[in-house]
Amino acid sequence: MSKKKYTKEEKRMFKKKNKNLSLFSSVVVGMFIVSTVYFIYNLLKLTGVEDLLRYILIGVLGIFTLYIIKKNFSLRIQPKKYKIILFSLILLLLGFGMVYTSRLISRGISTIDNLNKNEVTYSTALITLKSNKEVTKDTVSTKKIGIISDTDDTEGYVLAQTIIKKLGITDSNLVKYDEYITMLNDLYSNDVDAIFVSGGYVEKYSGLSSFENIKDDVKVISKYKKTMKKRVTNSTKVSKKSVTEPFTMLLLGVDSPEENISDAVALGDTIMVVTFNPNTLNATLFSIPRDTYVPITCYGNALSKITHAASGGDSCMIETVQNFIDIDIDYYAKINFRGLMNLVDALGGIDVDVPYSFCETDENRTFYNAVFVKKGMQHLDGRAALGLARNRKYYPTCGEEYNEGDRSDFVRGQNQQLVLKAILKRAKEIRSVDQFYNVLDTISKSMDTNLSREQILGFYNIFKKVLLSTDSLTEGNDVISMQRTFLRGGGGIIMDHVAGTGLYEFVPSQEGLNAIKKVMKINLGLEEEEYDKSFSFSIDTPYEAEIIGEDLWGGVKSYPRYTEEETPTESKKDCSGKANSEPSADNTICVCKSGYEEKAGKCVKKEKLECEAPLELSGDGNQCLCPTWKDGYEGDEDNCVKKEQTPTPVPDDPTPTEPDDPTPTEPDVSNED
Repeated sequence: MSKKKYTKEEKRMFKKKNKNLSLFSSVVVGMFIVSTVYFIYNLLKLTGVEDLLRYILIGVLGIFTLYIIKKNFSLRIQPKKYKIILFSLILLLLGFGMVYTSRLISRGISTIDNLNKNEVTYSTALITLKSNKEVTKDTVSTKKIGIISDTDDTEGYVLAQTIIKKLGITDSNLVKYDEYITMLNDLYSNDVDAIFVSGGYVEKYSGLSSFENIKDDVKVISKYKKTMKKRVTNSTKVSKKSVTEPFTMLLLGVDSPEENISDAVALGDTIMVVTFNPNTLNATLFSIPRDTYVPITCYGNALSKITHAASGGDSCMIETVQNFIDIDIDYYAKINFRGLMNLVDALGGIDVDVPYSFCETDENRTFYNAVFVKKGMQHLDGRAALGLARNRKYYPTCGEEYNEGDRSDFVRGQNQQLVLKAILKRAKEIRSVDQFYNVLDTISKSMDTNLSREQILGFYNIFKKVLLSTDSLTEGNDVISMQRTFLRGGGGIIMDHVAGTGLYEFVPSQEGLNAIKKVMKINLGLEEEEYDKSFSFSIDTPYEAEIIGEDLWGGVKSYPRYTEEETPTESKKDCSGKANSEPSADNTICVCKSGYEEKAGKCVKKEKLECEAPLELSGDGNQCLCPTWKDGYEGDEDNCVKKEQTPTPVPDDPTPTEPDDPTPTEPDVSNED
């Protein structure tokens, strides 16, 4: 049936009758064009995600848009109005669909971009010893003040200039230092009256035995905080390597009370190196014990605990780890432990074969919501998963059942590998768009990385490969194979050249370390794998995956045992005449012990601050805070709302005890020669 042709006169008449509808359809067509352009703009952001299909779709959309424009003109000059109405409705639905999809893409891209933090909150503090009564905000400009010499150091130098200008401090009063530990030691020995340090100095330095009481030893004269562009070094800049090639990633776990990683300041509580080969879908997990005795690059390669490298910043930790494992770190990701809890909850929990029954403090390091988990296969929520990843101590008051098995930093490293493996397994089960964005938002708040948007989107192809694998459809099959490692070695009290005193240090087995390094290099394609041609099998013996390095003890270096005589000390000031007091950091006067304050010349116990529900006491006991770190809480100190929650009974004495020997089966590597 041929299409009817209309005369010019008829077309003018139809055009006049369809004037209002034609105007409406033209507006709809305009909106459709805008939504199409917006959709194409967002599609172009998805670099590396189905590139061929995206470009074909963009081409089809372009041709279809031209057809829509032509069709809109032809509908004006025909008699059937319902065609114009139907045409407009179809365009509205298509336009709405493209706008909705564009918003989802835009939200995802924005969240991904936020994983690589462009801005970080930095803070600096001018501190002095509490015992030095002469140093105040009014007098500090006349005193000797220590400052870091590196003019690029954001917290130690750049932000310090604001306080220097504000307090009228002159250059002649500044004493420059190459690193912070020497500067802190000089403050404690009264060689300088005050120093500039990071605003998170308590979290950074209280882990060092020389400064474990720094919170009580010093006072803040002035503090300054500013959100600014993140400092990037050669070690932390975006890598040029694609995630479609074998790569190495350093995972740093930060145990900070802050949920947002941009505000978190703490030593590296977890150090894990992951190598991944996207071609074989094989990963190796290497948890480096935090007490491992290694040269710290930013402290002149001084031998110290590897966790102390975190006080020198991310670049110091990355370079120190690179030197230790003799492998370049392509990417790093710094993750806040509090975010781990929220991530597991966003995934709906994880399934873990818990190696022993344990109890652990909650996310705020209290027993208010203590975690109790039994041995065996368990479905863990966020709090329980965090407890397993943290656990390395005994808590006798929890009962004998929850204190069986080994507890140490090494065991904790193995637990963290179990948790990471369970998270990855759970993540591949995500099918809901809402859950995907919930997980992505959670990660965004709690993680900082040097991965670029294009590199993160590159993981799409890996996940696609996993999901399309036939093994992924079979219950219990792990498409991504993971090789776990265990570094053996010895421990002892050895001179820590960063802390400036004797500390427990873990000296790794060189034989075990070489085996771990070898398996990582093989996974990265840097070395050829040597196959063991012997084979034995017994149906009565269940298969257990090999843990690389678990049985290797050889090649542990020996170091001189630390003795107090190595560090000359003077006799402590006698404070026996003043109850509840102790010598000051500089050993010149008696000061009140932690938890006490001076009143009328006596040290009396501080009155405990009472907080009205739902407010809770802060970690330092000085203020009441709205517990926004818990689910169901929101607001501030003036308007805090919480949901009903049944607290876990508080043990009578929730005092943790360390194992008698951090590594019971390890040889003592210190000697007296």
